[in-house]
Amino acid sequence: MSEKDKNKMITRRDALKNIAVVVGAVATTTMMGAGVADAGTMTKTSVQYQDTPKGKDRCSVCANFIAPHSCKVVAGNISPNGWCMAFVPKSA
Repeated sequence: MSEKDKNKMITRRDALKNIAVVVGAVATTTMMGAGVADAGTMTKTSVQYQDTPKGKDRCSVCANFIAPHSCKVVAGNISPNGWCMAFVPKSA
């Protein structure tokens, strides 16, 4: 193998560094695109929050709801009668 060919080769170390950079960039882009608001919460728009229930599903019976008007997942004031895509029913 010539010296010129050796310079064109990518080492395993270089490949792993590049993969780490790409994974970090994708993760950051995904989080920003998802509508991250405060630490650990999403914007109402990103989870399609609505102030009305969806059938029997409503925030007051969601595992993420924190009475009287907060949520572990969604930022801002949350109506107990609201609903969003992050809805998870409380376990019995």
